[in-house]
Order: sequence, then structure tokens, then C-alpha cells
Amino acid sequence: MVRAPLGRRRAAAVLAGLVTCVMLLTGVSPAAAKENGQDNGAQGGKLERLRSGQATLRVGTDATFPPFEFTDAKGHKQGFDIELVRALAERAGIKKVSFTQMPFANIVPALQAHQVDMGASGIYISDERSRVIDFTDVYYPGGLAMFVAEKNDSVTSLADLAGKRIAVQVGTKSVEWLKEHQPRAHLITVQTNEQMFSAARLGQADAVVTGAPAGQYFIAQHGGLKQVGKRLTDENYGYALPKSDAAVTAAFNAALQKMKDDGSYTALTKKWFEAKSGSGAKKEQPLLNPRTIVDSWGQIQSGLLVSIAVIMMSLCLSLLLGTAGGLARLSGLMPLRWLGSAYVSVIRGTPFVVQLFFVYFGLPQLGLQLPPMVAGVLALGLYSGSYVTEIFRGAVQSVDRGQIEAARSCGMSHAAAMRHVVIPQAFLRMLPPLGNEFVSLTKNSALVSFITIGELFMVGQTIISRTFDALTVYLFIGLLYYILTNIIGFATHTIEKKMAVYV
Repeated sequence: MVRAPLGRRRAAAVLAGLVTCVMLLTGVSPAAAKENGQDNGAQGGKLERLRSGQATLRVGTDATFPPFEFTDAKGHKQGFDIELVRALAERAGIKKVSFTQMPFANIVPALQAHQVDMGASGIYISDERSRVIDFTDVYYPGGLAMFVAEKNDSVTSLADLAGKRIAVQVGTKSVEWLKEHQPRAHLITVQTNEQMFSAARLGQADAVVTGAPAGQYFIAQHGGLKQVGKRLTDENYGYALPKSDAAVTAAFNAALQKMKDDGSYTALTKKWFEAKSGSGAKKEQPLLNPRTIVDSWGQIQSGLLVSIAVIMMSLCLSLLLGTAGGLARLSGLMPLRWLGSAYVSVIRGTPFVVQLFFVYFGLPQLGLQLPPMVAGVLALGLYSGSYVTEIFRGAVQSVDRGQIEAARSCGMSHAAAMRHVVIPQAFLRMLPPLGNEFVSLTKNSALVSFITIGELFMVGQTIISRTFDALTVYLFIGLLYYILTNIIGFATHTIEKKMAVYV
């Protein structure tokens, strides 16, 4: 029996190990997908599983939109939508409900990818959205309205928006409606409800166009704005579900009708839309308010721990992929060299956010659905690993060729010479650029908040949506990231000094 050359066996082992690690990391199987409700061929049983408690109703929401949904100082989600969904689920016989924080613009893609089972975030029922998802019956009247700063008298009608800067939330009805009815307006798209209203109050925008109930609630709670005219549109709010979940939609519609009939719906609307006026409209807040951090410390601590977990797991995966990629780039086998070059070229040549969204929202359409944490760590590790690959390759090639030749003349094999002579010297040369790369990885970790991971940056946004104290929160979160990056820099510098004695 003829055995394959040692180099090829080692390369095959590295490749097999890499594939195995990825499979273990993802941990996705057809059986697991079916259990989580991803088997679209058996959606008739989805409601039965929810009622039996075998499955949890996963509700996607952007909890930065009071009074519909927001987060309190302890990190608990509150609001009209939160209470109504829980009440409707109870009447529909659904045992377990969980709410997942995500940017508003990501809710519909998450429904299409079956990352969540329901969207509850003040979503307007529209023909465009109805083409790809289903809606329950109307649960609250909405409609767009214009809001401006209290002292702004330059905007009195829709016609006055021409040439003006209008703040709108990305992915909402406001964007398309203004493009159609006032194309001369300059749209300023922001991620959260708080950013819209702050833009108008700070003079960064001349007006805000958003849902009338949310704008009226903001005025009652915080002041500083006023509504211009009446509602611009007559759209209404509905809860969004995948088209494959018709039975769940029907159950929610029946439950909603029961609540309207027995008066519990009316009581809930009065609680959130009639008893919330004037409580803080004229209250002055200091420029920097430490009380915001103190009151929200539990929430911040939780987000910080999640961020550290994401960073550490991504760092380990980055080192693993970077080492494997570097070995592939240095391999004598053409297929492995091509694979390593393709990995570096594709990953370094595309934005990280695109890769993150592809892993979380795109792969489910190919049959591979990953939990948010796994998707975030995998995307971050892949991205950073491509840079580590080049750091590894460059460091190894910087070691004088005579080193390996001397080792081979002493009777060492090529692999032994690499392991005992070349790589230890290359490791010392990798440390400074590795430190820089891991600092970049730490800062990029804030972007995983876009796929529902409740890390530090997402926690900061939910706190701001409740307190409207952006200056204090962003300064403190920036300080925490600064500390994290300096810890990593200090660690790599310390290792570099300790290893310097071996040079």
C-alpha cells in the first residue's frame, strides 16, 4: 500500500480539522432546525408546539420606541406592544414568549429567515410588506405626523419640507412616503427613535416624520417638540408573522377580538396612551448625568459581559483560522495555497457588516440557520482571521531562509524545523501586528448588535431610548471600550517583552 506524502497528509489533517471546528461551532443539524420551527413543510404543527410549550414564540422588537416598546433601568422590556403580545399569547394558549432586541430595519429580514417568529415594534401594515410577510388584524391606529422643535415656525405644512432636513428612522414607512410625497426633502436616516427626536431638538434636522402616537408620547414625557398639523396618513399597526404561520396569525386575531370584546384591550390602551402625559416634559437634566449610569449599571454590566464573551471567542477563532490560513498560504500544495489566497481576498475585500448580515440573514435561505451569538462570533472570527492569516504568513517569511536550512542540515524534518525553529521566531514578530488586529476586533465587536446580540453598544442604545441622555451614555460606553482595547494592548506588549529574551 502506497502512503501519501507526509506534507499532504498534514495538509489534509489541517483542512479536516478546520472543517470539523466550523461544524462544531455552528452546531446546526436538520433535526435541530426542525425543532426550532425552521422546517417550513410542517408549519401546521407550529401552533401546537407553541401551545404545548415545546417551542417558544420568539418576538423581534426594537425596544427604543416608547410607549410601544422600551427597556427599563433593569433591562426589562416594557410597553404597550410587550404587554399586549403577552396577553394575546396567553389567550391563544401559547405557553412561552421571548423578546429579542434588534434594529427595526432587520425585523422583516429576520422573519423571512425564520430567526424570529413574530415582529412587534409599531410596524405599519403596507402592501409592500404584505408581499413577503403576513400581518394580524389592526391592533392600534397609527399614521405619520410631522414634529418640529418648539421654537421652529418655518414648517407649517408638507410643502414647507421642500429643501429641509427631515429625520426618519431607517426601514420605516416615513422613508418611502416622503420620497413619494415630498421628493425635494433631504432625508436624514437614523437607527433609533431617540436619534430622530434628538436630531430635531439639537437642530441637526428641521423636522421629524414618524408615527403620531410615538411623537405625542415623546412630547408628553420630554417636551422640546411640537406636532405640526394633523396626521399625514392613515396607516395602522399590525403584528408581523411569516407567511407560513397562518395558524398562529389566526390565533392572534381571535385573541385580539376577545380582548376587544371583554374590555381588556381598552384598559391597556388607556394605561399606555392616556395616563402618560406631562410627567417630565419640562424637567431639566444636567449635561452629564451620572445617575443615568448608576440606575442602569446592572444593564450595562450584563452588556459588558456579553461583549467580553464575544471578543474572547472571536479572538480564539481568529487565531485558529489565521494559523490555518497562514499554513495554507505557505503550503507546497497548490489547492491549499489557492484556498488560503481566496479566503484572504474575499474576506478582506468585502465590508464586515455585509459578511455579518450574510451569515445571519443570508445563510438561512440556504438551509443553514445559526443562533445570533454563533453567527456574530463566526463572522467576526472569519473577518479578523483573514488579517491574522497575512500576519502569520508575513512573519514566517521574514525569518531568514538560512534558519530552516541549518535546521535541516542537523537532521530535522521540514515540519520539525518549522515547529522548533521558524515559528517561535516568527511568533515574536507577529505580536505587535496581532495586538493591533485584536484591538480592531474589539472595536468591531460593537457591530454584532445589528444581529440581536445584547452587547454593550446595544445596551447603550436601549438606555438612551429611555433616558434621552446620549452624551452621558456614549461617553461612558466609549470609556469601557477604551479600557478593553488598552487591556488587550497591554497584554500583547507584556508578552512581547517576556519573549524578547529569546530573540
